[in-house]
Amino acid sequence: MSHGTPPPIPTEFLPYESYTEDPKWQTRFTAMWCGALALAVLLAAPRALGVRNLKESARGLLGVRMRSEYEALPRDNADMPSPPNSKPRPRVNGLTTATRVLGSFRLWSLSGITLNIGQSGLSLMTRLLDIDENCDAVFIVAGYAVFALVCIVLQAPLVENPNRAGFLALAQLPPVFIFASKNSPLTALLLGPGVDYTKLNYIHRWAGRGLFLGALVHGALWINNHLVWDLPILSQQKEGSGVAALACLCVIVLSSIAPVRRRCYSAFLVIHFLTFPAFFITICYHTIYATPWIFPPIAFYAADVLLRLLRFRVVATRVKPRDGGLTLIHVPLATGGWRAGQHLQVRAMIGGRAWEAHPLSVCCAEPGVTCLKGPDGAPFGMLLAARACGDWSRALYAFALSPSDDFDEPASPGAEHEITQEKNTPGRDAHLILDGPYGGPTLRATDYESILLFAGGSGATFTLAVLDDLVGRCARDGGARRGGERTRRVVWCWCVRSFGTINWFAPHLLQIATAAARPSSGIQLTLRIYVTCLCDPDAVLVIPGCTVTEARPRVESVLVGLLSPSWSSEVESEASSASASTEDVHAMGGKGDLEVGGGESEGYVNGGGGVAVLAAGPGGLIREAGNAVARANLGARGRAAGGVVFCAETFTV
Repeated sequence: MSHGTPPPIPTEFLPYESYTEDPKWQTRFTAMWCGALALAVLLAAPRALGVRNLKESARGLLGVRMRSEYEALPRDNADMPSPPNSKPRPRVNGLTTATRVLGSFRLWSLSGITLNIGQSGLSLMTRLLDIDENCDAVFIVAGYAVFALVCIVLQAPLVENPNRAGFLALAQLPPVFIFASKNSPLTALLLGPGVDYTKLNYIHRWAGRGLFLGALVHGALWINNHLVWDLPILSQQKEGSGVAALACLCVIVLSSIAPVRRRCYSAFLVIHFLTFPAFFITICYHTIYATPWIFPPIAFYAADVLLRLLRFRVVATRVKPRDGGLTLIHVPLATGGWRAGQHLQVRAMIGGRAWEAHPLSVCCAEPGVTCLKGPDGAPFGMLLAARACGDWSRALYAFALSPSDDFDEPASPGAEHEITQEKNTPGRDAHLILDGPYGGPTLRATDYESILLFAGGSGATFTLAVLDDLVGRCARDGGARRGGERTRRVVWCWCVRSFGTINWFAPHLLQIATAAARPSSGIQLTLRIYVTCLCDPDAVLVIPGCTVTEARPRVESVLVGLLSPSWSSEVESEASSASASTEDVHAMGGKGDLEVGGGESEGYVNGGGGVAVLAAGPGGLIREAGNAVARANLGARGRAAGGVVFCAETFTV
């Protein structure tokens, strides 16, 4: 006798099939971030895959090039006449002006917030506008966090079965590693020059926080369920390995908090490198579903290590201390492989510190472009600089000061000042391990008519290299400008705390200013140095075309002067000083603004070829510069000048 089919059980009364449903949400989350990344690569393709950009991106792919002996110095064609710049000025229509004005809002930032609306990255607006900083970091972080939370909580009974949070924690392992790698296809080629791990590392940090949140929700709720149901927690392998994996993540997160990371960076690195393998092992013991998500991070990390090994260079250098705690590192045999504004990861083979790497900016353009010359006109090579502000940099400074082989590391902060400093300390030979180069400006400065370089403290290492590259490209081959360089005027500003600090780079600024003063250069260069501490003004070297002012400048004031229709008239009204040639070098230290440049650019009138602002230094300076550019693009002067673009160089551990 048939009783018919049994009635179906209502969906709300069916048990939740966690191991069937939750992997689907892993796939959805992965499809989301992979799709966003693919869109960013697609939008970056016109910029990144151009022939010139591919050459620039691939230039340092295999590291810095070295030579075994000096090569012959190329002939100096400084006296050749300068042909007119044949590269046409970009057309600025109403749509371009409107998009630049809208794009300016992404530069606004507030004090105390490290992520501005337009930090580096992958947004549609900035790609379409062709602006230097490539991503709305706030929007990316918010979108990532919202989608991760939605995937964790949507249609999931977390209190009774918190497995969804654990599955989503595993799904975030690939983005954590791909955005932590120093060498990846994203930063090497796909996103274009200047977009490297330093500009994408915030995604790594926030993905790591999302991973920790998912693991914490998963672990805490399961522990609560065991306590409520009176079940043992550590008696089985699954529970014990899960608690161990959560403990590893807690150690990683606590050691990665900004104050701890910055004060104890060496310990942070050791904990990071030792704890993640432990986490991988314990999570594989905890669940069989972890294995597919472990292999992609291992592959990303292995590729990164392999490429870094190919880029390692052990080089002989000369390290020389400067008063005020700066160490200059000269690599005379470097022949290229970097772009102006890039940095290297440097390991010093002194005092057992070869395992510790630190980023140092290259302070000069590559050979063939640079204005710097070695002794007797020999090729200059490469220049790096390290300010003595941490254990590693203080040890390097003490090594450079110490005579010959009797070197002892400073025992405490400031101990390097216990060593007697001599004004003409010759320095010492040292072997360094170089890895890189990385980073660089996300815009090509020579595509703009006017350039403002603004630096604070050791941020001058970045702007000095860009300045060297600008003047070198415009002045080489007798000012032929075969690369279509548009730059006609450059303002270089540097904020320092003491007059003695100026001597860090005074000899190099002297060579660059001399090259810009040639009649064939066709470039007007203004050097401004602002000193905030009144001490030892007699220690300043004389640099042609350089003014030292005892004041704290405002970036907006300098930018407004640069945007004026007539730069020379603005200078006169602001500083009550006429421009001077290279003979007026003794005006150093006055209150006026002195200029040095080629003949056709004297009294140059704004041609509307665009303005580029490049800033490097403390976070407050970067925020001020970004806000100044945003306000300039909203005003009539900015639009008349052809628009203002912005590039910021910051590196914080």
